[in-house]
Amino acid sequence: MPELKPNAYEHHPPRRPIRLPRRLTPPPEHPSPPNLKVFAWVGLGLAIVVLVLALPYLISYFLALAGL
Repeated sequence: MPELKPNAYEHHPPRRPIRLPRRLTPPPEHPSPPNLKVFAWVGLGLAIVVLVLALPYLISYFLALAGL
């Protein structure tokens, strides 16, 4: 069995392709992440609506199980 040698890989920083001109201005800033609070409130509202609509059915189901 041959002896195992450590990997000789060395990390090199990325290089800009030669065909592209050198950048003279800094890159544009990334936009801020979207505000997801609206989706959280909508999800909470939908969960409450589903709960309110399902509550009478759950009560009648448990009453039917209890034999009342």
